Amino acid sequence: MNDQENALIGELTAYDRAPEGTRWPTVLTRVDRERQDWYHRNLDVDGAFFGALADVSIFAQDVSRTIAKAGLPNDGRILLSQRIFQTGYVRLGEELSVEAEVGPDSDGPRGRYLTCNIGFRRTNRAVALRMVTQYLLPFAKVPDLPRTTTTPPDPAQGMEVVGRLELTPANVAEFAQEAGNLIHSDPEYAHARGFRAPIAQGLMQLTAMHSAVVKQAMPWEMDLQTRFVGPVFWDSELVLYADPGRRLYRCVDQHGKMTAEASLNHLTIVDMEP
Repeated sequence: MNDQENALIGELTAYDRAPEGTRWPTVLTRVDRERQDWYHRNLDVDGAFFGALADVSIFAQDVSRTIAKAGLPNDGRILLSQRIFQTGYVRLGEELSVEAEVGPDSDGPRGRYLTCNIGFRRTNRAVALRMVTQYLLPFAKVPDLPRTTTTPPDPAQGMEVVGRLELTPANVAEFAQEAGNLIHSDPEYAHARGFRAPIAQGLMQLTAMHSAVVKQAMPWEMDLQTRFVGPVFWDSELVLYADPGRRLYRCVDQHGKMTAEASLNHLTIVDMEP
């Protein structure tokens, strides 16, 4: 590709000044009861399973807050994958510092892949959470890509239903308020970027699948790796599936297409604090 072909769309060109190794300003965050209930209400998640503990998937929202504080835009970015490494419980209201660094990037057929490495530290400097987030920064010129003609396997085969997620324009836009990305709330903005309607924040599916994990067992230590494989529109209806061993979770839309998949690579439920 030449420089014109791989130019980023709109204000996303600001990421040209954030090469690998760029460290962003540290922000402080917490998930208190009010914040947690607000996110769970938009997903119709029963927060009682968490008790006095924070839903660690909500901390992924702070990646966007950190990016915004660094003076970079959130509008137009698309979440591709989110990996969460948890060590120990995080209590509701516990303050963590968010320390982020830009990882390696590369160009794909539709845009540039931006990787962010994030650490969430307790006040004693111990790392409670680590996250690796990958975004797509779309190119200004949308390429003509070949369409696949093969029929994918049924993503629900061998899986069990563990939840449902019915989206509406209201709950999709509200859930994405902290991220502040117009692609989740503005129909004209989404349409200009090739989508028939605003798309739901990928973290809606992550939080829904993480809640399904918690219903089985509350993680003390966890490695949860999620990839987002297809757009979810703000009027989609999703079914959440899990394999019998509760190590693989999938979201499938009303057309039978898998939109997200989460692998539970590691889980410890025993509190190992001294």
